[in-house]
Amino acid sequence: MENLELNEEQKLDQKKSNLIADLLATNTVLEEVWNYHPDNPNKKDIISEYKALLQIKKEIEDELKEIE
Repeated sequence: MENLELNEEQKLDQKKSNLIADLLATNTVLEEVWNYHPDNPNKKDIISEYKALLQIKKEIEDELKEIE
């Protein structure tokens, strides 16, 4: 397969797409961090959330063991 060279407009479109993807990913992380931020009046308790995730992980691992 031959390498196709992009023209300037295609390069700019690709750069714009990459920047939008980066912006969306950053926003997703910001929203998740806000859930635990001290300034958030409805912040989640990180310790109980962590314990809940550990329990979910264990349940998934147990279910995988049953399948194997």
